[in-house]
Amino acid sequence: MKYSRIRKSCAKGFTLAELMVAMSITLVLTLLTLLITGTAIDTWKAARTEIRAAGQAKIMLNALGRDLESMVTRLGNNESQWLIATTSEQRIGPQGQEPPNAARLTFFTSASDRYNGNAGSRERLSEAGGGNRNADQGGDISAVSYQLDFVDPVFGNQNQQFSTFVLYRNLLDPNETYNRSLLGRQNLETAFDASAGANELEDLMCENIYEFTVTFVVDYRDSTGQDRITKITVMSSDKGVQTVRNFAINGTGLAPNLNTRSEFVGGRITAVELAITVLSDEGVAILKRNPFQGNPLAATRFIEQNSFRYTRSVTIPQG
Repeated sequence: MKYSRIRKSCAKGFTLAELMVAMSITLVLTLLTLLITGTAIDTWKAARTEIRAAGQAKIMLNALGRDLESMVTRLGNNESQWLIATTSEQRIGPQGQEPPNAARLTFFTSASDRYNGNAGSRERLSEAGGGNRNADQGGDISAVSYQLDFVDPVFGNQNQQFSTFVLYRNLLDPNETYNRSLLGRQNLETAFDASAGANELEDLMCENIYEFTVTFVVDYRDSTGQDRITKITVMSSDKGVQTVRNFAINGTGLAPNLNTRSEFVGGRITAVELAITVLSDEGVAILKRNPFQGNPLAATRFIEQNSFRYTRSVTIPQG
């Protein structure tokens, strides 16, 4: 009897060199995946931050643009103010990290959202006080104020932990504007504050607005009779003719720095240029920790890297 010899083949495994090559390739692929994922996340965060900042800017600039396009002024009523733009005498923001400019703008306008958007509604309040209190109660001239502040947006106090840069739009309906005798006041901002009171949560328009600057484009005739156009910016640092600490439209004309005898008094505003700087959420959080004490150059560089600047020019209707 013959027996056939069965040969067993031995299973051949990986050598150490092959294992090391495979592990190296896997490690490189893993690192590349992590790098691509990290880059994608950073790009997504940057895009989200910019979209949020653009959204904040759009809300503010569109609202202020509509109010300025409907601005109401009258000539010939002495020194009463129709518009007053000022800068805060008391710097706002974290100590040592205050913004370079925080303008405030108060004026009269025919606001389209007066009476909570019910302008033109036929419903009226009854003499007994019934009916919809947001119904149109007559009139179309409202007083409005835009103010930048650094407060807790919920409680409105100076809680450093929860404070942030917020922009308020405080609107008084026509009936309040008339009943509180705001028309014809020589100090509109003071009269408005006395009537409207402190800003509330419902007046909050947007947050993270680090800087707010207003520039008036003025068409005027100089002392030689030449027609000229100049820009006057309201800034916290008054430097020369082109920058002022406050700017008013009175019944007698334009009054930069409340000077009713300047060469601009008989001029007219043709446009208002608005400029705002919006910080990222992370930028506000870092700024509140005040890491740049005594190093203004580093603070400026940080603001440039963590903020977005938006501008808009609003043409003022002539009438």
